[in-house]
Amino acid sequence: MRARQGERVQNGRAISVFGLGYVGSVTAACCASLGFRVTGVDVHPGKVAKLASGQAPIAEPGLDTLLKEQHALGRVHASSDSAAAVQATELSIVCVGTPSLPSGALDLSHVEAVTREIAAAIQAKSGNHVLVFRSTMLPGSTRKLCQEFLGDLVNSGRLKVYFFPEFLRQGSALADFLDPSLSALGAASAGEQPDSLLEGLIGPDTAIAAYEEAELLKYACNAFHATKVAFANEIGRIGKSISIDSARVMDLLCSDTRLNVSPYYLRPGTPFGGSCLPKDVSALCVFARTHDTSAPLLDSLMSTNERHLQSLLELVERTGSRRILLLGLAFKAGTDDLRGSAMLELAAALLLKNFQVLIFDPLVSSQQLIGANERFARLRLPNLASMLTQDLVAAIADSEVIVASKKCVAPETLRPLLTNHHHVIDVNGWTELAALTPNYEGLCW
Repeated sequence: MRARQGERVQNGRAISVFGLGYVGSVTAACCASLGFRVTGVDVHPGKVAKLASGQAPIAEPGLDTLLKEQHALGRVHASSDSAAAVQATELSIVCVGTPSLPSGALDLSHVEAVTREIAAAIQAKSGNHVLVFRSTMLPGSTRKLCQEFLGDLVNSGRLKVYFFPEFLRQGSALADFLDPSLSALGAASAGEQPDSLLEGLIGPDTAIAAYEEAELLKYACNAFHATKVAFANEIGRIGKSISIDSARVMDLLCSDTRLNVSPYYLRPGTPFGGSCLPKDVSALCVFARTHDTSAPLLDSLMSTNERHLQSLLELVERTGSRRILLLGLAFKAGTDDLRGSAMLELAAALLLKNFQVLIFDPLVSSQQLIGANERFARLRLPNLASMLTQDLVAAIADSEVIVASKKCVAPETLRPLLTNHHHVIDVNGWTELAALTPNYEGLCW
C-alpha cells in the first residue's frame, strides 16, 4: 500500500474485512476511502453495530471522522454473517487477533475459525475469490492454513491466498496505511504475479516474497522495535544512576542519521507495550526455542522491559507518598488500547502494595472498552471503573504523586492545581512539567 490515496481510488470493488479490532477497523476505513465497498465482519455485536452506524470501534486519531465520511458515501457496511459477506465480495482480508497463549506461543484459533468459515462460503458461491491474511502469524502459518483448510480451493484455481503484513503504528495508523514505510506481499512463491484484484491495495514498489519471508519480516520489525525501546530504557536507567540526562544522550545518538536509525523508538520512557510488541517478541522466542535456535538477545527483551517497569514502581515508592494519580493509562497517546499497557500494570502493582490510585485518561472509558481490550483490562484491573475519573481538579487535590505518561491535559490547566506538596514523575519526557513544581523527576533523567 505504497501509492498515495489519490492514485489508488477504485470503482466500487467489493471487499470483506474479517475482524474489527485495531487493524481491521483501520483497514476497513482506509479501503473505503480508496473507493472500495467494504463489509466489516466480526463476532462481537458491539463492534458490528458501531461500524454499521459509521462509528469507530476503537480509538485512533482521525478514524471516527473517516468512517463517518465513508459511511455517508455508502461504502461502509458491517455484518456478523461471514457467509453473506463472502458471497457479496470478491476479496476477503483477515485481520482477527492472534493473542498469546499462557506459554507465550501464538494462538491461531481465531484465524483458523475464520478461515474455515471463509472456505465454506467460497465453496458455496460461484466464481473465484482472493483471500489476504493480515493477522500476524509465525513463519509457516499461511502455508499450513492453505494445506489444512483451503487446499481444494487453491488447487482448483478458485482461490488465491496472500499474506500481507501490516506495519501500522497506533496513533498514526491512517497515514501508515495510505503511505507505508514498508510494504511486502507474501505469496505461494516469491516469483508469483499478484492477482489483479489486489490492484489498489498494493503499490508498485510492494516487494513480493514467499509466505514465510513476509511472515518473518513482520516479527523481525516488531522485535527490532522492542529492542530499540528496551535499549533506550536501559541507557536511560544507566544515565539516571549517574545523574546524566539520558534523554539528551539519546537525542544526540538519534541525530546521527548516517549510522544510527530512526529515533521513533529510541526515546527513554515507558516500557514497550501494546497489542503487538510483547506478544510478538514472546511468540518469536518460543518459535526459536521450538526450532532449537538460541536467541539470547531476543530472550532478554521481555525481562529488561519488566525491569524497567519495576524501576518506575520503585521511583513511586521512594516518594514515600501513598496517594497516586496516573495521567494516562493507554499504552500510548491517541488510543484507548490497554493491552500491554505499562501504566495498567503499574496501577495493578500499586494496588497490591495498598496504594490509593486514581487514573485520568480522557480517551479511556470502562463503558466504551470492547472485545479483547475490555477482556484484558478486566483481567488485569477488575476495579478499573472505580479508579477512572473525569474530575481532574478533585483527583489532583486528592493525590500526592502525579505519574505523567501521556500529555492528556494542558500544562496551563495543571499549573494552578499543583502545589509544592505534589511530586511529579515524568515517564516520557514531558519536560514542561518541570516548571510547574519543584518536585519534578524524570524516569530516566
